[in-house]
Amino acid sequence: MLVLYDGERDEEVTYRLVTPEESDPQKGLISTTSPVGKSLMGKEEGDEVVVRTPAGARNFEIRQLTTLHDLKENEPE
Repeated sequence: MLVLYDGERDEEVTYRLVTPEESDPQKGLISTTSPVGKSLMGKEEGDEVVVRTPAGARNFEIRQLTTLHDLKENEPE
């Protein structure tokens, strides 16, 4: 899960990176092959990213990043 801060709109948005087959942008499920997904790959919390879309470039700050590995570590045993 990703929480991004959109400084231009002064709002946070939440996305989950998924495979292209699972993609549903209206539900916040973003494909790893989309412009947003490609821009976020390999990034960490605190990083600023520029997403280039057909509508133009947008700037985001990664506020929270939770990976499947993080979720697995926090599961009760």
